[in-house]
Amino acid sequence: MSLLKKYWQLVLIIFLTVVLNLFWINRVPPSLNWDEAAIGWNAKTIWHLRLDEFGTRLPLSFKSFGDFKAPLYIYLTAPVVGLFGASELTVRLVSIVAGIASVAIMYFLSGPTAALLLAISPWHILLSRPALEANLALMLVLAGIWFFKEATKRPILLLASVLSFTLSLYSYQSPKIFVPVLVLGLTWIYRSKIFKRENLNWLVIAATITVIGLIPIIIGGLGDKGGRFAMTSIFYQENINIPVTLVKNYLVHFSPTWLFWGSTETSRFELNQSGLMLLTVAPFLFLGLWTLWKKRTSLWSKAIFWWLIIAPLPAAIGFEVPHPIRAYQLLPVLVMITALGINEIKRFKIWLWLAIAVNAGFFLYHYFVTYPVETASQWQYGYKQVAATAYEWEDKVDKVIITSYYGQPYVFTYWYQDRDPQAVFWGSMIKYLFREVKYDGDRHLTNTLLIGSPEDIPPEAKNIIKEIYFPDGKVAFRVVKT
Repeated sequence: MSLLKKYWQLVLIIFLTVVLNLFWINRVPPSLNWDEAAIGWNAKTIWHLRLDEFGTRLPLSFKSFGDFKAPLYIYLTAPVVGLFGASELTVRLVSIVAGIASVAIMYFLSGPTAALLLAISPWHILLSRPALEANLALMLVLAGIWFFKEATKRPILLLASVLSFTLSLYSYQSPKIFVPVLVLGLTWIYRSKIFKRENLNWLVIAATITVIGLIPIIIGGLGDKGGRFAMTSIFYQENINIPVTLVKNYLVHFSPTWLFWGSTETSRFELNQSGLMLLTVAPFLFLGLWTLWKKRTSLWSKAIFWWLIIAPLPAAIGFEVPHPIRAYQLLPVLVMITALGINEIKRFKIWLWLAIAVNAGFFLYHYFVTYPVETASQWQYGYKQVAATAYEWEDKVDKVIITSYYGQPYVFTYWYQDRDPQAVFWGSMIKYLFREVKYDGDRHLTNTLLIGSPEDIPPEAKNIIKEIYFPDGKVAFRVVKT
């Protein structure tokens, strides 16, 4: 009972986080996107066969669509999918749990105000509900920082810190850039507390864990010999002024417009109606910065400043900016600084939290009501219905052709039809073709099911047996039986 009394705020915040992360999880986001479907399918092949979708045994980098996904999320999802089947919840569960754990860690790292702000942050909600490796990585990074801070009092926790940081490197690509820089800075800031004679044994063990953990990454580079890094980095782009681009890319992640006002472009991970952070907390971020500056001589304040400065680095070297996923490690430190500012307020706190609650309610309305409609096509909405329609007809036709117009139709089909991986490897999907539907030629095929986008199959096409619609009523797919 005493524990409940002590941690009643944490219990309420976690309950709120659970509700926000689980509510309508099969409807918002409106569909699995191709990355989520790929995670689910590879998790299933790993569970059943210990192979990825290409037949590679227990890989440390999943080729997938050539984007070389980090392995940890897929391996953690494998038993969930294997035991509970293919669904939106099973593929997203690891991210949901990581999001909840991040809020709990934030409570112990920076207090109840910071934990509550993280729980209701649009940025956190947008990224903790889908199956995103970045969300798992953020939880591990937060755990690493928390354990490191506690290790200054209990040195044995250095091992937990090193393990958390090392696992983060296997969860997403951004920590491979962010974590080494962060750890070097933290080590320097806390050097007087860490490098003590009585800590020598723990330091040696921690260094050993680090070396062992880094060997596969050093051998493999930043995703299959650096292939992932080459895909996304400005260093591999031509005709770019790299120093100028780096500075611009870095600074844009501190843009108040991007952080607080809302996206000017439709995006899977941003809303037009709301910024990534609640607008009502913006003044307190600046107040928190001033408060932090006044405490700048403390070690923890130095650590927070270091975290703030380096957080955008993984996103800054990319060519898609500002990037809410690659810059995700920026959110917790902004939340912590904002919490400092709010905690400075001694009067009218009830009115302040009421304003924040109204702002959060505005975001949640648009997230659960408007967002699924506006972003449905970006989430490849409709492939679940396509897979069901194809399965219904596959024994009645000689061939099923599913359009590649929206991208990667094969993985949606395997996932939503809950196919047996071994059967797929043995050729059970030989009747299926995943390619562009060319209606003028394909309509002459005999006994074939054509499933195409409106651009593939015109509305005047003959023998349309079904249309599949986006939530806004526009046609997503047309189905023709030749």
